[in-house]
Amino acid sequence: MTKRLVIIDGKSVFYRGYYAMPNLSTSDGTPTGGVYGFAMMALEVIKRLKPDYVCVAWDKAKTNIRSRLLLYPEYKGNRKPAPPDFYVQIPILHDLLESLGWPLYELDDYEADDIMGAFAKQAGEQDVESYLISSDLDILQLINSHTHIYTLKKGLSNIELFNEAYFKEKYGIDPSQFVDLKALKGDASDNIPGVAGIGEKTALELLKKYQTLDGVYEHLDYLKPALRSKLQEGKTMAYLSKQLVTLMVDAPITIDLKKAELHEGLRPEFVAMLRKLEFRALLNKVESELPKSATREAEAEFANKKFAAAKIVPYKAEDFKSGKPRVIAMDLEFRELWASAKPGNVSVVSIQDLNKDLIAQLANGPTIGHDLKPIFRALLANDIAWPGVVGHDTRIAAFLLNSLIRVNELSDILKFPLDSADPKEVVMAIWQVYQDQAEQLSQLPKLSKLAQDIEFPTIYLLAKIEHQGILLNSQYLHDMGDDFAEKIKNIEQKIYELAGQEFNIASPQQLGTILFEKLQLPTFGVKKGKTGYSTGAKELDKLRDQNPIINLITEYREYTKLKSTYIDTLPTQVDKQGRLHTNYMLDVAATGRLSSINPNLQNIPTRTDIGLAIRKAFVPAKGNVFVSADYNQFELRLAAVLANDKELISDFNNHVDVHAKTAAQIYGVPLDQVTKTMRRHAKVINFGILYGMSPHGLSAATGMNFVEAKEFISKYFELRASIREYIDKTVEQALENGYVETLFGRRRPTPDLKSSNFIVREAGKRAAMNMPIQGTEADLMKMAMLEVEKKLDGYGQQLLQIHDSILVECPAANAEKVSKILKDTMENIYPLSVQLDVDVTVGKNWGEL
Repeated sequence: MTKRLVIIDGKSVFYRGYYAMPNLSTSDGTPTGGVYGFAMMALEVIKRLKPDYVCVAWDKAKTNIRSRLLLYPEYKGNRKPAPPDFYVQIPILHDLLESLGWPLYELDDYEADDIMGAFAKQAGEQDVESYLISSDLDILQLINSHTHIYTLKKGLSNIELFNEAYFKEKYGIDPSQFVDLKALKGDASDNIPGVAGIGEKTALELLKKYQTLDGVYEHLDYLKPALRSKLQEGKTMAYLSKQLVTLMVDAPITIDLKKAELHEGLRPEFVAMLRKLEFRALLNKVESELPKSATREAEAEFANKKFAAAKIVPYKAEDFKSGKPRVIAMDLEFRELWASAKPGNVSVVSIQDLNKDLIAQLANGPTIGHDLKPIFRALLANDIAWPGVVGHDTRIAAFLLNSLIRVNELSDILKFPLDSADPKEVVMAIWQVYQDQAEQLSQLPKLSKLAQDIEFPTIYLLAKIEHQGILLNSQYLHDMGDDFAEKIKNIEQKIYELAGQEFNIASPQQLGTILFEKLQLPTFGVKKGKTGYSTGAKELDKLRDQNPIINLITEYREYTKLKSTYIDTLPTQVDKQGRLHTNYMLDVAATGRLSSINPNLQNIPTRTDIGLAIRKAFVPAKGNVFVSADYNQFELRLAAVLANDKELISDFNNHVDVHAKTAAQIYGVPLDQVTKTMRRHAKVINFGILYGMSPHGLSAATGMNFVEAKEFISKYFELRASIREYIDKTVEQALENGYVETLFGRRRPTPDLKSSNFIVREAGKRAAMNMPIQGTEADLMKMAMLEVEKKLDGYGQQLLQIHDSILVECPAANAEKVSKILKDTMENIYPLSVQLDVDVTVGKNWGEL
């Protein structure tokens, strides 16, 4: 059976990957798009081509085109240098190739195409079949009975296979004539001149008739005068172009087939490299589609080094009395508690065997674990409170050390697969990660203090809040659901009447047909995709005044979304006591703000009648009330502090209406002449500027035209020069330091500021300028929750943290006491130059607050 050699044009494939996935990076911001593209191609090569040998040809930096430049100094002169993050990835790619065991070849004065041609020729002489992979069509000249070409046409997915038969079918000439084709028509991508005025169609006609470039010039007298003239004038360039295009297959380089030999399966080093680079999709592909030789068993050496001493020992109380840090973990079913007070010895305790004395011993020291909140909730569900201190959570610490991280499994942090059913392995892995993270945090004292004083203590508080849950009046929602169903039906009928027919309103394609074809609504400025004009909310807003059907569609969407998301769904999520338990995530928002999921209670609309109606379904137990405490203008107050805007700080401390005053100053009118519209415009910019609001954004939010919005922002920054200076300085520091941080040291990496993509860069700037404000807000909120919990002391129970507010349930008799605790604690949680302001309300359901 004929052996098969695959030769990859390394930089060509890498280049395609880079531009196909320009924003891909590891959690620490290292760009990896080009490397990912190459790794993806490598797996496809192994899977589909099943080669016996693989090697990579590379364009040697600075010297690869030197010999061709001597012939034609303008050769490839139109090529722009790649962005910096392109070159950053090349050493990583070389590491990837080394992990694959694929040799890389480069040579002074020879391009990768020349090397590929030389190797294909050498392989053919040894009766080895070659498959060449590149996006450069110059290599099509190499096609013969033992050399086939895969060309990358667009990105990495559109690939065209060329062999002798397909080439002839596509071009109507032989592969050997390809260099003559290029000589005549040239190649703009490489700045190869060819013959001026001769395109591919004419060149092909000439070669089909006269076979070669020489043949064409031998028959000039048979050609029409205009064509003959072009060829005569361009003869020198034609032959120069042929020389430039012709690959030097006799390059002084020899392939080592033994070194390029591909063994069965993948090397463990490659799998480890995929893990290191956080290519989880490719890891899944490796484990599901390819031989298992490179999965967990092949990486076992790492585990043996780290966890060799681990063993299960009988539980001994004396082992847990030292007060030193101890690790706890649980099995997936929460039936057993795994614990260790010293590396190497792991005790396994059944939940049924736990008692107060045993828990006290286990908690007699800082608790270390990975994702502790579900463990605490499981214990609370078994009436077991954890009396100890949360010393370190490896999942949360990983997020604190890099808030862009999107992995939360222990194996992701270790970059090594773990057996989650093996208590020894899990506990020892937590020890290892804890030690590594503790060392990193020791180098960042502010962040370490934030972890110990704010983030880790919040974990157990959230477990208690989630376990408590909030009572839901499911019957109220059932009745509302019936009412909504009737309203949705009526809205549907009105839409059908205006449309003149029934159709699926939820189908963007059918809706687009009705709006833009049947009703002939204007399409100017409306985005258009592959299936037609967009019917998204932003696009429909542009048409709101064109036809009453638009408002009805918006209303239909609001009713159907709220019905399916909340009204129909929430009653199915309550426990036997009718209480709903959300899950607060500490490691989702890079700002540190809590995220509510399953169900998400933060997204229930707050400013609409429908949203308030849904909130009325959340009720306290009989005899109890809700007390809500909400920070007033929290972000703007913190912006004033961080920017040291003394005027704004003074206004807040003197209870001035800052939005009205801003409007008065920008519009140049007395304070008592500020209209509601003026104040609303000022409010939009006061908050929007913290998110990098542009004139376009202000225009969309207020109805101003672009010129007015631009002038408004300009005047605002004259007025708030310290805010402008703060924003500029924050972005400048983000670019210089690679991160931004809150008042308390919470960090967010800012790799996007160095992206070659303008859109990504601008989004990175907006995130950088806003994070210190929102992040400080999140830190203060957690501090307030922790302090409120101490002071409530049985008077009430925290149930929810939503945006800038805390919701407490308490007996009606305690409402005044709880209100005072909330207001005093939250307003004085940390000494700031601005006075924080908290609004407190009491109600018999959430909708009343």
